[in-house]
Amino acid sequence: MQRVRVIGGGLAGCEAALQLACRGFQVDLFEMRPHRQTPAHRDGKLAQLVCSNSFKGLEKTSAHGLLKNELKLLGSFLLKAAESARVPAGESLTVDRDVFSDSVERLILAAPNITLHRDEVTTLESEFPTLVAAGPLASEALTNDIFSRLGSERLHFFDAIAPVIEADSIDMSHAFFRNRWEKGETADFINCPLDKETYDLFVAKLREADSVELKPFEKKELFEGCLPVEEMARRGTETLRFGPMRPVGLGLGNNGKKWYAVIQLRAENKQKTLFNMVGFQTRLKWGVQKEIFTLVPALKNAVFARFGCMHRNTFIESPKLLTDTLRLRGDLPGTEHLPPIWFAGQITGAEGYTEAIATGWYAAWNMAQTLLHSTPTPLPEASCIGSLMKHLTSENEDFQPMNFNFGLLPHNREYKKKEKKTILGTDAENAVRRWIASFTNLDSTKPSWSFEDRI
Repeated sequence: MQRVRVIGGGLAGCEAALQLACRGFQVDLFEMRPHRQTPAHRDGKLAQLVCSNSFKGLEKTSAHGLLKNELKLLGSFLLKAAESARVPAGESLTVDRDVFSDSVERLILAAPNITLHRDEVTTLESEFPTLVAAGPLASEALTNDIFSRLGSERLHFFDAIAPVIEADSIDMSHAFFRNRWEKGETADFINCPLDKETYDLFVAKLREADSVELKPFEKKELFEGCLPVEEMARRGTETLRFGPMRPVGLGLGNNGKKWYAVIQLRAENKQKTLFNMVGFQTRLKWGVQKEIFTLVPALKNAVFARFGCMHRNTFIESPKLLTDTLRLRGDLPGTEHLPPIWFAGQITGAEGYTEAIATGWYAAWNMAQTLLHSTPTPLPEASCIGSLMKHLTSENEDFQPMNFNFGLLPHNREYKKKEKKTILGTDAENAVRRWIASFTNLDSTKPSWSFEDRI
C-alpha cells in the first residue's frame, strides 16, 4: 500500500485524504490544531467553517449549484457530509457547522487507512508524495518554507467573518421571516428592515467607524467578493442598498411600498438558536460593532454570540507554480529533490467552501492517477471544476482569488440572456458525465467504500 502525506485538515485536506484512502493509499493526514491555533479557528475540529455556514445555492441555474452537482456526480465525501448537516435556508446548502465538522471527523477516524496526526508540518521535505492543503491560514513556519523554496512573492488578501446573534434577542416586532422571492418551502431568513433615516445614520456610522488596526507587515488588500461591510459603506451611501441590504424580493412594507433597506439573518444551527448577519463580514472593533448594529430596530437588544473579525488569507501564485493538475511544476529551480507535490484548497487561490472541496477532490484524483498509472487525467475545461482549474493555472499577470462563476466556462457561441446559464450548465454536466464514462474500466476511479459505509 503506497503511503502519501496530506497537510491540512480543512475542507480540501479532508476531501483529499478520503478520496486517496478509498482508492487504496495509506494516508498520513496532518492537522496542527488544537496544539497550534490560527487567528480564525475556534478549536481543533476538522473541516471547521470559520466564516459563513453557507455553501451557497443548490439550483442548477446558479454557479454554485452546478459546482455541487459535479461534486455529487464525482462522489465527494464532504458534500455528503454537508447535506447531512443541513439547516433550513431556502435554496442554499447551509449547515450546522458543528454537526458538519463532527461528521467529517467521524469519516476520517473511521477510514481504515488514514492516520490523523495532530502535529504541525513545517517543511515540504518528505520521503512521501505530498498534497498541501494547509489553507489560507497555514502556519508561519510552513508558509515561510513554501515561499522561500518557490521563490514567489508572498501573496495575501483579507477575509472577514460576519457576526452571529442569539435568536431570542432579536425583536421580532421589527422583523419578519421570509425568503427572497419566496424561494424554498419554508421561510428561513429573518429580515430586519430599516427606514431611510435609520439607514442613513447606519451608513454614516459605518463610514466613520474604527476598524481593527492591521499589523505592519500586512498589505492592505481586500478580496472584492468578500468586502467588509464598512468598506462597502465607504464606497457610497447607496452601495449597501444595492448589496447585502437590498430590499428586493421581500414583499412590501407597512406603507405598501418596497422596504427601504433590509438586513437578512440566516440560521447558524439546526436549532435556529443562532443567526448570522448575511453579507456583514467586518473588521470593526467589537465595541463599535455592537454600537452600530444595534441601531437596527430588530437588533436593538441583540446578544452577539460572536462578533465579526478579520484574518489574513495566504495563497500562492498558482499560474506560475502549478500544472493544470495542481501539481507543483517540476522545472522550478531548487525543487528537484522534493517529493511529488500537489496543492489544494484556498492556498491555490480558489475562494469559497465548495471550491475548496472541489480542489481537494481534483488534486487527490490527479495524484492517485499519477502514482497508480503514471498519467494524470484532468477534468475537461467544459466542466465547472475543469474551468476553475484552468483559471488557477493559466498565465495571469494579476492573479487574484476567484470563486467559480459562469464566466469561467467556455463560451462557444452567442447566448440569449435567459438561456445562457441553462445551456452552459447542461454542457458542463454532460462533459463530466462523458468524462466519468470514459474511465469505467479503471479501478482507481471506483472508491472501495462510500460515505454511507463510514458515517
